[in-house]
Amino acid sequence: MKPLSAIAIAIAFVTSSVYGAPTEAITTTHITSAKVACALFHFTYPNHTFYPNSSAYIYETQTQYWSVTDYAGPQCVFVPQNAQQVAFAVSSMVLSQTQFAVRGGGHMPIPGYNNIDSSGVLLSTTNLSSLALSTDKSVLSIGPGNKWVTVYNFLQPYGLCAIGGRVGGVGVPGYLLGGGISFYSNQYGFASDNVVKYECVLASGLIVEATATNTYSDLFWALKGGGNSFCIVTRFDVKTVASPEVWVGLAQYDSSQKTKYLDAVYNFGKYGSLDSKAAIIPTIVSFPSLNTSVYTAAKFYDSLVNNAAPFENFTTPQLFPTVDTYALQPLSGYITLIDSLQPDGPRQQFTVMSSIVDRNALEIVHDTFLLEVFTQLSSISGLQTSLTFQPITKEFIQQGISKGGNPQGVDISKAPYFWMVENWSWSNSADDATIYAFSKSVTDNINAQLKAKGLQGTYLYMNDAGAGQQIFQNYPTANLARLKSIRAKYDPLQIYTKLMPGGWKVLNA
Repeated sequence: MKPLSAIAIAIAFVTSSVYGAPTEAITTTHITSAKVACALFHFTYPNHTFYPNSSAYIYETQTQYWSVTDYAGPQCVFVPQNAQQVAFAVSSMVLSQTQFAVRGGGHMPIPGYNNIDSSGVLLSTTNLSSLALSTDKSVLSIGPGNKWVTVYNFLQPYGLCAIGGRVGGVGVPGYLLGGGISFYSNQYGFASDNVVKYECVLASGLIVEATATNTYSDLFWALKGGGNSFCIVTRFDVKTVASPEVWVGLAQYDSSQKTKYLDAVYNFGKYGSLDSKAAIIPTIVSFPSLNTSVYTAAKFYDSLVNNAAPFENFTTPQLFPTVDTYALQPLSGYITLIDSLQPDGPRQQFTVMSSIVDRNALEIVHDTFLLEVFTQLSSISGLQTSLTFQPITKEFIQQGISKGGNPQGVDISKAPYFWMVENWSWSNSADDATIYAFSKSVTDNINAQLKAKGLQGTYLYMNDAGAGQQIFQNYPTANLARLKSIRAKYDPLQIYTKLMPGGWKVLNA
C-alpha cells in the first residue's frame, strides 16, 4: 500500500496536471472531490478505472446488478485487483473526502446501497474473484467478487460445498456480512457462523486478518452479522462440508390447495428440526393483473439417501403437486437451473417480517397479503409478487450460540420462527411510488395484526429487508452497544458510515 503522504502528493499532482492549473488555484468550487479521486485512480491504475460511456463502465454499473433500481451514474468505477489496491482506494477516498459505494454481487435492490451517483465513486469487487482450497480442503478462501453459483461450481468436483446462498446470483460479501440463511443452516447455523477468517481493509488503510482468537477477535465477531460499518472484507475463509450430491428440487401446487399447503408449512416450521438435514423454502408467487397465484416449495435434503418423512405433508396424498423436480443432484446444478428462471433486469423490492411459528400467524400473513395485492395492484401490468415463509429452527440458532455467538443474538427461547419476505418485481418506473407505498402499507398492516395477537418476532433478517426497515434496533441491546463500540474502535472517523453511506449502519441505530 502507498503511504498516505505519497497518495496526498499524487492527488496534488493529478489535480494540477489533469485540470491544467496550479494546485493552489483549485478549490472545491471548481472540481468535485469525486473527480479528484477518479483522476488519481486513472493516473495510478488506468487499466482499472472506467468512465461513463465506456463498455466496462456500463458492465460495472448496470450489467452486474440484479435490479434496475440499483442503476446509478458514479463519477467513475475503480476495479481493484487485490487487497492492496482496495487499501489504496480507501486511503484516496479519505484524503479527497470522496463518498463511495462498494458492490459485491449487486443483489440488494435498495437504491444507493451498493451503487452511487456522480457525487461519488463505485468500487467494484469484480476482479477480487479468487477461490482457493486449503491443503486439507477443509477451508475455502473466497474473494468478494464471487457469487455463490461460482463457489458451488468450484467445489462440486471435490464433492464439497460451502454454507452459502440458496440463489446463485447472490454475492458472497453482502450475504455473509448479513448472516446468511442456507439450505444447510439447520445443521450449521448462519453462513457467517462458518467463517473462520476475514481479511479486511480498515478505514486507516491497514490490511488485517480477523479470527475468533487473534488480536482482532472483536472485529471477527462483528462481521458475523454486523454489516458493512467496520471494514471492507477482501477475503472470506469459510469451512467446507462434504456434500457431493443432495436431494433437491421445486414442487408447484395450484391455489385450490391453499389450506393444506399452509398446514404443511406450519408443520414443517413446528417439527422440521426433527431432521436437521432437511430444509424447505415455501413461496407463493402471484400475478395480480392475471388474478393468479402459484404455490411452491423448494425441498432440500442433505444426503445421498432420500428421507421422505420431512416432506410427507408436501406430497401425495396430502398435497398434489402439478410439477415436482425433487431429485438427487449436485446443488450447483439445481442452483444454476433456478437462476436461469430468475433473469436480471426487472425492478425489485424486498420487505422482511418475522413471527413465531403459529398456524394463525400464517393465515394472517397469507390472507392479508394476497387480498390486498389482488384488490389494489391488479392494474399494474407485469407485476409479480412473492411471499416466502422461511422456517427457522432452534437447531439453526443453537449452532450460532455453540460457535461463539453472533451479533444477531436471535432469542432461542421463542424459536422456532418464520422469517417472511415479500418480493416485488415490476418493469415500469412510473409504478415505483405505488409499489413502495403499498409494500410499506401491507407490511405495517400485517405487523400490527401479528403484534396484537402476540405472534410477532423481533429479529429482522438484514439480507431480506427493505429501505427504512429497522435492523440493528432489533438486535439485543447489549449486542448493539458492542457493535457500536467495535465500530468506534476500528473506524473512529466514520469513514465506512459517512463516506460509504450505503447499507444499514450500526451508528444510525
